[in-house]
Amino acid sequence: MTIAADRLGEDPSTPTLTALLAERAAQSPDGEFLRFGDRSWTFGEIDAWTSRLAHRLIETDGVEPGDRVAVMLPNVVQWPVVWLAALKAGAVAVPVNAKYQQADLAFVLKDSGARLVFTDHDHLRLVHGVANPGAVRVVDIADDGSARFPASAPDVAVAADTLANLQYTSGTTGFPKACMLTHDYWVRNGWLCAASTGLGPDDVLLTAQPFSYMDPLWNVAVALTVGAPLAVLPRFSASGFFADVRRHGATFFYVLGSMPTLLLKQPPDPSDRDNSVRMVLCSGIPADLHAALEERWGAPWREVYGMTESGFDLVSSFADPAAVGSGSLGRPVPTKQVRVVAPDGTEVPAGERGELTVKGKPMMTGYWNRPEDTARVLRDGWLHTGDVVVRGDDGEIRIVGRIKDMVRRGGENIASAEVEAALERDPAVVAAAVVAEPDDLMGEEVKAFVQLADGLAAGRSTADSIVQRAGTQLARFKVPRYVEFVDDFPRTPSERVAKPALKERADPGAVYDFGPSRGQSLPDLRVDITRDVAVVTLSRPEKLNALTVATRRRLASLIREFGTGRKARGIVLTGEGRAFSAGEDLGAAPACYDEVKTAFETFHDITRAILETRVPVVAAVNGLAVGGASEITLCCDTRIGTPATEYYQPENRRGLTISNATSVLLPRLVRGRAIRMVLGAHRMDAEEALRIGLLDEIVEPDELVDRAVETVLDWTPPTNTTATHLALLRPRPAEIEEAFAREDLAAREAWESGVYRAGIQSFWTEKGAPAAPDRIDAARG
Repeated sequence: MTIAADRLGEDPSTPTLTALLAERAAQSPDGEFLRFGDRSWTFGEIDAWTSRLAHRLIETDGVEPGDRVAVMLPNVVQWPVVWLAALKAGAVAVPVNAKYQQADLAFVLKDSGARLVFTDHDHLRLVHGVANPGAVRVVDIADDGSARFPASAPDVAVAADTLANLQYTSGTTGFPKACMLTHDYWVRNGWLCAASTGLGPDDVLLTAQPFSYMDPLWNVAVALTVGAPLAVLPRFSASGFFADVRRHGATFFYVLGSMPTLLLKQPPDPSDRDNSVRMVLCSGIPADLHAALEERWGAPWREVYGMTESGFDLVSSFADPAAVGSGSLGRPVPTKQVRVVAPDGTEVPAGERGELTVKGKPMMTGYWNRPEDTARVLRDGWLHTGDVVVRGDDGEIRIVGRIKDMVRRGGENIASAEVEAALERDPAVVAAAVVAEPDDLMGEEVKAFVQLADGLAAGRSTADSIVQRAGTQLARFKVPRYVEFVDDFPRTPSERVAKPALKERADPGAVYDFGPSRGQSLPDLRVDITRDVAVVTLSRPEKLNALTVATRRRLASLIREFGTGRKARGIVLTGEGRAFSAGEDLGAAPACYDEVKTAFETFHDITRAILETRVPVVAAVNGLAVGGASEITLCCDTRIGTPATEYYQPENRRGLTISNATSVLLPRLVRGRAIRMVLGAHRMDAEEALRIGLLDEIVEPDELVDRAVETVLDWTPPTNTTATHLALLRPRPAEIEEAFAREDLAAREAWESGVYRAGIQSFWTEKGAPAAPDRIDAARG
């Protein structure tokens, strides 16, 4: 029968799957129900077969209500037959992925407490090797032993709230959990799909997912609800899918995950529109491919959202053409409520990101043997989905990522799904999977596994082209640093990429790294990506962020990495604690002139790195900036301070020389006051620095970095000539190199005269602490 759309919110007229099958067999016993390959079975035939098998379960195997019956089979007709027979016996079905090996199977059998396993010849040895012979019976479907039993259903009481399935989740991380699903769960999903689509007895449903997953099971419920046949494919094959659609005369199917993208990547065929499809439901329609999917196969596609835990939650209306390409998940079905919440559980306003939570029917009753997991996910009846969404002003909900499927790069959360979508828009890419790659500096980096289109070579140049094109769509910090090509992806039964298996596979390929050589990671430098701006923090507060040679080298490398404009819109340099930096770390005094030269060169290199960037570099001067550190801020395009900012250049009093082109940069900023700052070692507070132009702005400490980031964003609008202006406004390279040469000569003279060593010794004397004797003695030598 056809369920009118205005009945979507009603309770199903028949409360259990077993009663629904009996009702359909009584009304249309000769109506086609299940089709596998070239064979089909009617409602009457399946009703009789499942009744006989249910009697066998009770009378031969001793199955009692509530006992668990496992099913480990590929997509064959015995799968739904065993399922429905177990339900008629009052048992609980335990679907088992037919691809499981020993450890996975052993876990499911033990966790579920299954008394019986139905399997086939291909899996018999595995099941016998795992099942406890004294506790678990194994039945080969080649002879299920049901023929001699009566075709009438056994007298077993089954109600809407009777447990029907322990439905194990896909288990993409660790061992899976079993959702406890009742008869009402399945019947209600069938009712909701039927009412949402207007399917009727003249339709033909088709499914290609494994029966161990929930989709074919709710398709069975839909077929029982409307009295239509369900054609079942052995597996999903993108290249042969629409040939099967045409062969079976399918009018409706459901796909999810990467399926729509894989289908659209197939070469166009003149017979593409030669099909009977009236409508398609899909979870995760790529928004930018939506129109192309409809145009190519001539049928409307609409989004449906749900989980194993909750079944149908949201659906897009087939009557709404605005849904095409909108990326919307649709609206809640009438039996569901949804909220978008912050981590503290409070509801967020429209336009802000939050976790989608769902309440209502259908819904699992909890996780089997997992009370803590149940309490974590189901709170006051609200299911916390783990999906990050945004609710629009129109009430439509759009998904932006998974809480757990994220890359935490620096200070930014990157949704893997967003990067994957951008990569899969590339004609060179068939499919992509993005994972987090651990990184000492950034915490995590973005790594993309890519399946290439036929005929393309898997090499660095291809990877570079893909990354470059992705960079035109994504913020710089979201662009993959690593690319690895794969021939195919390991997948879960729900056709999602099994990312742990992908990362841990035994035969990894070449990985192409599009980041700079990182060298040794240092704990005294930290990088956070904030709103597409690289915030580089000197993080050695116990030493006032004093700079070693290694730190300066790393700092120059980072400035070059983020200064190209590809990974960030700009750079902010700041310090942690009460100092921006105390400058040169004199606790590591040079012991020879080569070490002095190296120290100077690393300061010079920071200057070059800053002045060569194509993006603005802002100094967020949080406190004391001494010597070489204050000189670093001079290289920046602007300096923003706080009331605690203080500049101090003590080099002249210690017999040291300026080493970062201060002779050029400081006079450009403060004119005649440069002499006083350098030769007089004048300590300058924030107000004075602001008055003479050394600082451009003073803000409160808690606003400093945000203001610096805002400055970068203000100076780099979407279309800009910032890089050209920076090159015009900054000092000429030749002028800087000439200053470096003079400073290097002065440094050598200071070293050879002994003034340099005396300056270092005076520093330790002022500190009231002994100098590092080994280093000073070596210097004297």
